[in-house]
Amino acid sequence: MTDLSNNIEDEISTITLDDEFDRKKKYLNPCGFDDATLRRRDVEMKELQKAYPDVAPAHLELAWNFCEFTPKEEQDRIIASKEFEKKANKRNMGGIMKNAMSIESRISTN
Repeated sequence: MTDLSNNIEDEISTITLDDEFDRKKKYLNPCGFDDATLRRRDVEMKELQKAYPDVAPAHLELAWNFCEFTPKEEQDRIIASKEFEKKANKRNMGGIMKNAMSIESRISTN
């Protein structure tokens, strides 16, 4: 019975937190960037956050990833065609609410 308890103590003492939690060693990289690209992204994200303090960091990261994965020719085509600058759909403005349901709504005539 002492042999069994000694083996359990040896096994428990050899496990470290780094062995248990692999996430401590590396941060998540869902896009599969290499180390150099990750370092460049960190530097450029800090610059973007200084330039655009009112934009959420997640949106800046989304834009950075788009520019990283999209070829320069495709980016130029999107800018020239103003593909992302289309007018948004009209939204309901005002109306009467009852029990969290719109009973009567007015559509903006702009």
